[in-house]
Amino acid sequence: MRTAVVVVTLAVLVLAPRAAHAQISFDARRLGMGGVSLGRDGNASRYNPAYRAVKNRSGGGTGAPKVTIPVPLGLYSFFRQHPINQLTHDPTFNPDSAGFNPVALLNLILSPPIFLDLRKPAAPTNNVEFTIGKNQLIMNLGASRVLIPDQTFGLGTSGRLLDLGSGIGPFHISVMGFVHYDVGFTLDSALRSVLKDTVPVRSDSSYFIITDALAQTGVSPTVSYAGRVWHPTAMGDSGAPGGPNANADDGVYLGAAAHYYFGATYARGVGPAGFTVGNPIFGVAPTVLFDGIVHTSNGPNGHGVGADVGVAWISGPLEVGVGANDIGAQLTWSDTKIRRIQYDPNGDSISTTILANHVQSTTKLPISYIANAALRMGTGTTVGGDVFNAGRGTVIHLGAEQRYGPFAVRGGVARDERKKLQFGFGGGLRMGAFGLDLGVWTHSNTLADQRAMTMATSISVY
Repeated sequence: MRTAVVVVTLAVLVLAPRAAHAQISFDARRLGMGGVSLGRDGNASRYNPAYRAVKNRSGGGTGAPKVTIPVPLGLYSFFRQHPINQLTHDPTFNPDSAGFNPVALLNLILSPPIFLDLRKPAAPTNNVEFTIGKNQLIMNLGASRVLIPDQTFGLGTSGRLLDLGSGIGPFHISVMGFVHYDVGFTLDSALRSVLKDTVPVRSDSSYFIITDALAQTGVSPTVSYAGRVWHPTAMGDSGAPGGPNANADDGVYLGAAAHYYFGATYARGVGPAGFTVGNPIFGVAPTVLFDGIVHTSNGPNGHGVGADVGVAWISGPLEVGVGANDIGAQLTWSDTKIRRIQYDPNGDSISTTILANHVQSTTKLPISYIANAALRMGTGTTVGGDVFNAGRGTVIHLGAEQRYGPFAVRGGVARDERKKLQFGFGGGLRMGAFGLDLGVWTHSNTLADQRAMTMATSISVY
């Protein structure tokens, strides 16, 4: 059973939509440029509806491939170290093993081994020190203290699972699925000091984590428009339009989409979880502290509207775009239940109280936005960057590519959601309709605020 769970988990981690900071790109070209996409694909076409009217460049330069096939050297290395038929007894996945390290397992979940790790962040060992007395408790977590966050931490994403439909000219009608979840944890200052600063536990004190979790999903019929609204006319030497400086892509493009959201299910939970110690500390058992307010929908009754807008301007080698998704996306859930779930110390059990039923609740989808620019020079050099936010913080990418015939050299830098600089470099070789690319990049996707380095390889079909 555990083997099947591990395999399914890895598949879900690869296929599921992710937040920007955890997003796995299968394109070694982008990773080698710090995450930026110099073509008209990637985040530009996903978050700027105007780009749906812009044709992708098809030349031998920075045109986006039709298909990118990852070469998962990391999975090959991982399953050599952790054979599938031995996962049941593998200490990495077996909590009963003395070698089980939950931090290493969480790092594996947060940063799946699709590509080859050149440098892994060190997983703190299980070694901790406790100083215990009748009225004294001090915890020294050693190297594990780097895992204790100073601010709210968590995970979340706002993604679109499907977008099925058809269109006529610049208009398009479709139905898309959407999913949004956001889970945040905040340690209270007392608990943070105990875990991170080796401060003694104090008698008659409470220590807790505040949790705020939201999940919602559904479908959305969509009507969209994407087209060129202005096209400059280049003049030839004779004064006639269509001279040698004419560019078929030049102009201003506008895109917009209107969504009607049908919410299928919704849940939100807010509250503290922890414990209260007595006086003396070990005089009595600590009292469990758990008190949460939970909102859930009584069926698929969410309704709301929202919109996407975008604009792109192309002038010769320069293009600039700005786009935003889910503007004003607020869902009204007409029939929800509100419950209070808390620990009852008298009965040593969890009690549930219905505070309200068949009441109305509202939720929002986070606004996602992107601003991008790219400049293609006549020397085979392309530079570009973007500013991107998917609802959990702003990410900045800057990258460049230099082509020498069939060869390409790439590099880039990024600022991730943790406001930490990350770097990338790589290269590629294009042979006709196929390309082989390699990219090396740093990232901080694991629990510890430490950089790891990964090498990605992919095959592109143009």
